[in-house]
Amino acid sequence: MSATGVWRRRAARLLAEPTVWFFLAGASLFVAHRLVTGDPRLIVLTPGVKAELARQFRDTNGHPPTPAEMDDEIRTWAREEALSREAVRERLDRNDRTIRTVLADKLRTRVAVGIPQREPTPAELAGWLATHRSLYETPRRYDYLSIAFPKDDPSSPAALAKVEHTLEAGADPRRLGRPIAGGDLTDADLRQRLGPALAAGIEGLPVGRWQRLTGGDALLLVRVNALDGGLPSADELRPRLVADWHYAERKQEVDRAVQAIVDRYHVEERAR
Repeated sequence: MSATGVWRRRAARLLAEPTVWFFLAGASLFVAHRLVTGDPRLIVLTPGVKAELARQFRDTNGHPPTPAEMDDEIRTWAREEALSREAVRERLDRNDRTIRTVLADKLRTRVAVGIPQREPTPAELAGWLATHRSLYETPRRYDYLSIAFPKDDPSSPAALAKVEHTLEAGADPRRLGRPIAGGDLTDADLRQRLGPALAAGIEGLPVGRWQRLTGGDALLLVRVNALDGGLPSADELRPRLVADWHYAERKQEVDRAVQAIVDRYHVEERAR
């Protein structure tokens, strides 16, 4: 038998083996993958990558990189790119919670960037404030003074009227020879110190005017010097409301988009 016939018989036997076809198919897939994706160890430095490296350097150092500094940035980037690719090739990214968290956070950030921002309507802002009022409202504080006249003293009404007239004329209450009480208290502290009825009376007074009140066993002249706390003005409050509403709305939109991605997957428990 000729040499050609021997080789033909050997080739026929090899082609009849399933293992041979398996390796041929694998080799074909490898060649096709390399033709489509290129060399996996080829690191391509594009103008976009160089621009991003220059931006990062400028943000960190406060000035554009010199040519030597740019070369150093590129070498560092290429080194990290090579090592990260090799780590992925060796599957070091698998079963690492830290890496999973970083990748998940990056995906969430990318989803957030793609969500357009809209402006809230007045009704939406009002609803947000009604639901989250405690975030913006501080306890009211009452800076007040009071002058007491005993109820059981028959001369107290006349004395009160005289002092009231003097105070309305601009007299300094500290120079009238009568004890002065007061404080700078929240509404809760007022109720605890003076009782609910007198505290409610002080809370209802206008700022800067002496007014008559009755408290316990005394007739009182009371002036609220200053009132702080409560809700800020509408002009002051609106930027905070809009910013907080935007944050909550975007978070809700991102959560929905992320959940839609998660819902594409399913978990299957296996013994091995």
